[in-house]
Amino acid sequence: MRLFYSVGSPYARVVRIALLETGLDGRVNKIEVPRARLYSSESEVLTINPTGRVPTLELDGGAVLTESQLILNYLNAVSPSSGLLPCDGSDGWQTLAEMGQAWGLLDSIVAWVRARQPPESPHTKAIVERESTRAIRVADALEISVSKNGYSGRLHAAHIVLGAGLGLIEARLPVWAWRDGRPCLSAWFETISVRQSFRSTAPPPL
Repeated sequence: MRLFYSVGSPYARVVRIALLETGLDGRVNKIEVPRARLYSSESEVLTINPTGRVPTLELDGGAVLTESQLILNYLNAVSPSSGLLPCDGSDGWQTLAEMGQAWGLLDSIVAWVRARQPPESPHTKAIVERESTRAIRVADALEISVSKNGYSGRLHAAHIVLGAGLGLIEARLPVWAWRDGRPCLSAWFETISVRQSFRSTAPPPL
């Protein structure tokens, strides 16, 4: 298998963490595509994925998976014992519910970060206002969830997505003091951030 990724992509980071946590990392040839090259016509990703986006996972049989969630589904199928995506019974649906919130937070942070990049315009200001409001709302809901259930137990995909989202704030959105008023979420992030899979895939600073 071949994984095309960029070190600054939080979506690619989700997959890279999942590979490490499931023990599948050694089976994948990882090809880093620098950000400047990623958005050029010379990007290696374009040879197999016309969208040009990362992560892109090429399977041994030639099939190409082009979205983080699809890749997570595949990794879970290859390594079901990892519990990456438990889908049986109420616990499984709870995991999927938590992952939906985590994806929502990550998507809003990505949009917020991109909108803050120059040049500034009324359109980008509107995006910042909308996405920052959404991100704050989701973070508040997650603080309540974490305070109730601790997000404890075996690591699964919802934890990975949430950790990647909070890590992106730390690396790319210093304007948001997200830890203020969210002690449980902050403590949870500190705990998960020391895992080797998170430390070795941390996004570079601004």
